[in-house]
Amino acid sequence: MSRTPVREAIRMLELEGLVAHLPRVGCVVSQVTDSEVLDIYRIRAVLEGLAARMAAEKITEVQLQQLIKYIEAIEELSKDKYFEKLEKIHQDYNDLIYRAADSNRLYGMITTLVDHITRYTRVGYCHPGRVEEATREHRQLVEAIKIRDGALAERIAREHIDNSRRAYFNEIAIQKSKL
Repeated sequence: MSRTPVREAIRMLELEGLVAHLPRVGCVVSQVTDSEVLDIYRIRAVLEGLAARMAAEKITEVQLQQLIKYIEAIEELSKDKYFEKLEKIHQDYNDLIYRAADSNRLYGMITTLVDHITRYTRVGYCHPGRVEEATREHRQLVEAIKIRDGALAERIAREHIDNSRRAYFNEIAIQKSKL
């Protein structure tokens, strides 16, 4: 393989802030500050709220039936604490909502943010009770989408991301206090 594609990939990672180039060291994974995590959560709340609103208005019957299957699987997996399977189904659930919004630009913006924040959502789900709370929020979102209430779906999605943000920072505070 030529070095050019590798250099281009590293340059793209630098532009996205995922890696930093240090003189005489090379590329290293960037450290993200609490302020940057907070910014990402705030932006994600707005974008996911919009996606939920648009999905409620545009979702097809086939997509809705798949969304219902996903929430049922999430509810079962969260009871049994199958976190690896739960994470995959949760990603599929979110992806379906993003796609149901039927906006390629919005989809691209959200998935870029999700790529940046995945490691932080895992921390938030370690917070006691967060998995159960998030599962209830996911069910509420499905119900809002089922009745095609865009405003309600947007509010639930935003609150869900805000709750995830709080869980993340609460869990970080707990972990720091143990050091």
